[in-house]
Amino acid sequence: MRVLGIDLGTTNTVAAIENVALPISTEDGRTTLPSVVSFIPNGRIQCGISAKRRRSIDPQNTIYSSKRIIGRGWSDAATQDFRKRYPFDLAETEDGLAGFSTRAGISTPVDIATIILTKTFELVKYHPSGFEKTFITVPASFNAHQRDATTAAGERAGLPELSLIEEPLATAYAYGNVMNRVRRAGVYDLGGGTFDFSIVEWVDDTPRLIASESDLLVGGDDLDHLIAEWVAARVLEKFSWDLTDYAEVYARLVGECERAKIRLSFFDSTTVRLAEVDPTGPAGLEELRVGREMLDPISEELVRKTFVTCDSVLAAAGLRPADLDAIFLAGGSTHLSKVQEGVQMYFGKAGRFELDPTEVIALGASQHP
Repeated sequence: MRVLGIDLGTTNTVAAIENVALPISTEDGRTTLPSVVSFIPNGRIQCGISAKRRRSIDPQNTIYSSKRIIGRGWSDAATQDFRKRYPFDLAETEDGLAGFSTRAGISTPVDIATIILTKTFELVKYHPSGFEKTFITVPASFNAHQRDATTAAGERAGLPELSLIEEPLATAYAYGNVMNRVRRAGVYDLGGGTFDFSIVEWVDDTPRLIASESDLLVGGDDLDHLIAEWVAARVLEKFSWDLTDYAEVYARLVGECERAKIRLSFFDSTTVRLAEVDPTGPAGLEELRVGREMLDPISEELVRKTFVTCDSVLAAAGLRPADLDAIFLAGGSTHLSKVQEGVQMYFGKAGRFELDPTEVIALGASQHP
């Protein structure tokens, strides 16, 4: 039976069949679809790259990172923290959940996930190999409400014979085909929304989850906001101009800082285009050079927090870092040099990069027996 594996990510969604990531971007053939939905003025709904471009011009109607609060109640601490950190108008639904108030009405995180999964399904269902079963990945820390909400989104999207698989197990399935003699491994997953560390071990060639923990306040999104705060502080100091005053301006700043972060994964320096962030800014507000000397201390602090979670998981399992045969990296933020350096120092071994950390979870889900 051919299996479609979908990593419904906080930042990006990836789909795979038979250990091959599929192109799900209609514009450039990329294997990642931004997990962004925009309700545009003409009544249409955009999803993916076109929606992501609208984050900076229509932040209250362009929804991203909604996975952070899927299945969570209105009064949940994670929901209230989300309200403080993102530019959306949230409203309590009749059943006590959180919804996004947009020009199209109230949309819940399940609605947003349904749109993303429907778009993904549309882009892959005509794949020549076809498929008869679907696995959607979820963090090991997801509770019953979050799992039920994810399942509901998948069913509403029309995905065939739907099941869920935990993300660290999916990663283990992916790496089980490329590595031998691994009995026990750590899965270090630093994605857009959360950090997860898990320990898996193989019993009769089948991976089994033995310990896992998440930090909901450590992810690529958080690093983007930290960089944006750093840039805003420099601008306020030099120009007495506050880039955090207006939601649209700040949304553009966060998006520009996300792009700068990605460029700094490959280059020693880049620029933040302030004139594009706030065209109404004062004279001289054109661009700001940022370099590794800025990114490294900020990302190092974020990475340090991940090892607090690693300490807790290892203690729960009664293990030491040296007891793990391998460390599998998942999530786009593991491309950061400080992440790789930190993993090497903490575990005494380099994280594995044989498989693309952005694709590995979907790849493993597509190999689930």
